Amino acid sequence: MTSYVEVAFPIPLNRTFHYHVSGGTVQTEQSNAPFGPSPIGQRVLAPFGKKGSLVGYVIGLTNEKPSFATKSIQAFLDPEPFIDEKLLELARWLADRYLCSLGEALACIAPPALTAPKRQRVSEEESRRVSESASVTHSPTRSLAYSLKLSVEQKHVLEKLLAAVDAKRFEPFLLRGITDSGKTELYLRCIDHVLAKSRQAIFLLPEIALTPPFIQKLTARYSSERVGLWHSGVTPNERYRTWRGVRDGTIRVLLGARSAVFAPFPDLGLIVLDEEHEPSYKQEDRPRYHTREVALKRAEQTKAVLIMGSATPSLESYWKAKQGMYTLLELTSRVEQKSLPPVTLIDRRPKQLGSDPKRRGSDPFTVFSEPLRLAIEQRLARREQMMLFVNRRGFTPFLRCSKCGWVARCPRCSTTLALHLGSDPSANKGSDPGRYLQCHACLYREKVTIQCPACKSMRLHQFGIGTQRVEEEMRKLFPFVKLARLDQDAASSRKVFEKIYNAFAGGELDVLVGTQMIAKGFDFPKVTLVGVVDADVSLHLPDFRSAERTFQLIAQVAGRTGRGESRGQVLVQTHHPDHYAPQAAQLHDYLRFYEEEIGYREKLGYPPFLSLIHVLVRGNKETVVQNSAELLADKLTVLGSDVSILGPAPAPYSRLRKQYRYQIVLKGTEKALAPFRQFLHHYRLPKAFMSVDVDPMDLL
Repeated sequence: MTSYVEVAFPIPLNRTFHYHVSGGTVQTEQSNAPFGPSPIGQRVLAPFGKKGSLVGYVIGLTNEKPSFATKSIQAFLDPEPFIDEKLLELARWLADRYLCSLGEALACIAPPALTAPKRQRVSEEESRRVSESASVTHSPTRSLAYSLKLSVEQKHVLEKLLAAVDAKRFEPFLLRGITDSGKTELYLRCIDHVLAKSRQAIFLLPEIALTPPFIQKLTARYSSERVGLWHSGVTPNERYRTWRGVRDGTIRVLLGARSAVFAPFPDLGLIVLDEEHEPSYKQEDRPRYHTREVALKRAEQTKAVLIMGSATPSLESYWKAKQGMYTLLELTSRVEQKSLPPVTLIDRRPKQLGSDPKRRGSDPFTVFSEPLRLAIEQRLARREQMMLFVNRRGFTPFLRCSKCGWVARCPRCSTTLALHLGSDPSANKGSDPGRYLQCHACLYREKVTIQCPACKSMRLHQFGIGTQRVEEEMRKLFPFVKLARLDQDAASSRKVFEKIYNAFAGGELDVLVGTQMIAKGFDFPKVTLVGVVDADVSLHLPDFRSAERTFQLIAQVAGRTGRGESRGQVLVQTHHPDHYAPQAAQLHDYLRFYEEEIGYREKLGYPPFLSLIHVLVRGNKETVVQNSAELLADKLTVLGSDVSILGPAPAPYSRLRKQYRYQIVLKGTEKALAPFRQFLHHYRLPKAFMSVDVDPMDLL
């Protein structure tokens, strides 16, 4: 008997392929295994193209011979299906929602490279991985047992959460709790309750940088054998063992970043989405899914409770909660009745300078204003810790000639080159060994010149502030300071990150300088000062979420101080002290910011009132890209009049990685956008590349 299987491959092609399997028996890497009930959900190796083969996913089975010739499956890679019916249903939803192929969606759920290690015996080094993570230096946690007395607010919130768990019903909760209000304790007690009912839980974080303190809490509470870790920094062997542990029920709680939402728990009862507002929950590559939306779908499928927590929820989520789509829960007080730290806005506008001695030292071209410098001195004298935040890595964001206005730009992109300190191994002979220019979009590097290439003058100046410049200025002003920098350059690996984290958490460092990596999630009781060196980095980006991002970053980083016995202080340097985003952050007033911003969103027709689809057309020749974008816009125009079509126009970053970029933005209701989604899902431009982002997090 010959059977035929339908296979989906993880390629951007919206179709499936049929292969035959002779004899009803399949050849696996483990053994000769019979089909069993069904091979649906198994991964296979199948011939594809003229020479090669690909790993695909079986999504259908039939004994009827197709009307066309078929090739034979080369091997079944798994002794049992990797994907069950619910996960296959989730993949179909993902493909339809985010306009990708079914194979691409399945690759998110069960990656093609997820294979058993050749050596089944775990190495000594890998066997220590979880225990080492659990021993991360951290302040004594209140979450190890029920010894912490909950506040009245916490008890009220917990009752509602546990009632939903007991009812075994799908219910999405938005938990808005100010920083240090005890959200994590409520997460853990809900996990306790879910595990007691023999169900499982997923704990999602926006970045892998946040995993060290949380894995410590989870393993200390539930044991290392029952807790798994899942993110891009985990080794292939660890990923496979974690996947199998989740499937067979050994692992009961999974901590991880975006892709952990697809974990194949047999009886999922709870999903925690911490810092739900974070844009890093949006996947950048196909399929461009948002983890929050996938978590909602998974919780609905499994009748699980979803807790979306944040001190500064996204406007879309808070609006939905106000409309009754989510259940809104709020924590308005810090644990142990601690007060929120006072926030001071320091005006850095040049027009405020003059002969006033109180304003001396507030030169906007210096790194630290006088008030911030004095506050740093005081903390160092008292041997207290502080965090200095600037959401821009490198030394300075750009190099400009003050005579002719020339700016160092990337030859592959439309972006400026940032000045970095440190040796560049690719630099040419004769260049400065301690400095180089780098594009943060494509990572192109070049040497630093001292002469303007346009006018040959020697008047090249550095403009702007990055983390390296803050670090250098601190070492100049305070030579004996114990300082570390935490950004993408400094913490390039998990080991480096954990070393810096441990040193600061253990009190070995006085100052931590960093980007948004330090702005969220961490609990350092000895930090009494947070300095926001430049609050305006994200304020005037050409994106409708720029004010929201600015408010969230200031509010989140401000919450890192005042968590211990000493009261904290926050100093925010800004050129826009009158803007409603920093003003609302100064008052710790999320509702004030929400009311101001939601009015603008409604007036301009942006989410949550209308949905967006961002279409990007790119290619090597600008005229071809422009013509292709105009052709696409013409085809979209005839699909309906209830959708606003903005563009085509050059994207804000009009050239990246040697490719020109034009964009089209569609605005409309979900119903009105439906035919546009259907068209874009199947349409391909003949002479240019096209990418589609449903519900984009930015329009850059």
